[in-house]
Amino acid sequence: MVVDDSSVRIMSILDDRQRAALEGLGSPVRFPAGETIFWEGQPSRSVLIIQEGHLKITRKAAGGAEVILGIFGPGEVMGDEGALMDEPRSATVTTITDVSGVDISAEQLFEFVEQQHLWPLMYRTVVQRRRQMSQQVLLAHLDVKGRLADWLLHLAKEVGRHVDDGWVIETTLSQSDLAARIGASRDAVAIELRRFREQKLLSTARRRIVLHDLEALRRLSSDDRWKQG
Repeated sequence: MVVDDSSVRIMSILDDRQRAALEGLGSPVRFPAGETIFWEGQPSRSVLIIQEGHLKITRKAAGGAEVILGIFGPGEVMGDEGALMDEPRSATVTTITDVSGVDISAEQLFEFVEQQHLWPLMYRTVVQRRRQMSQQVLLAHLDVKGRLADWLLHLAKEVGRHVDDGWVIETTLSQSDLAARIGASRDAVAIELRRFREQKLLSTARRRIVLHDLEALRRLSSDDRWKQG
């Protein structure tokens, strides 16, 4: 099962007037692929509204291993929980594609939420997002092949682009990133990727994965959503 990273968007709970007002508080920013925007443990002094592009959220687990909590894209507000609660960043945020958005100070966000009486909605959204991220533990009972197929299908849906020979995923995610996200070793992911290439399910290049046979990946996947789709 893959965590549905995109189903909760704070911007979606606002009406058009509120969204425009919130975005109007900030300054436009752009980040290249592979740049870390927020670091786990640093003060939460601002938030980022993503308008274009995608990024990954990671956290240090016991033993120092990096765990990918999810991939987020347009319409997401990054860093809002720490900013509103005046707490340090709970995770690291790194772009996996070029990203553009709006940077808003923590003070401005707090005042906006106060003025718009949004605390109940913001609280429910944060709780739901935490529940989604906690779904990662369900990956433990799945085999590496199924988990990897799940995650590749999810990436195709979130950041993929359809071309003549399949779905292109252009991203800075490494094999280590894929391994961290699905709870497997890098060597295990490398072995399954090689098997997928041998079976002509996909091809890989630098910062690029092309999925050639989505139906075969769906059959390998452990997530019923793909089998039904």
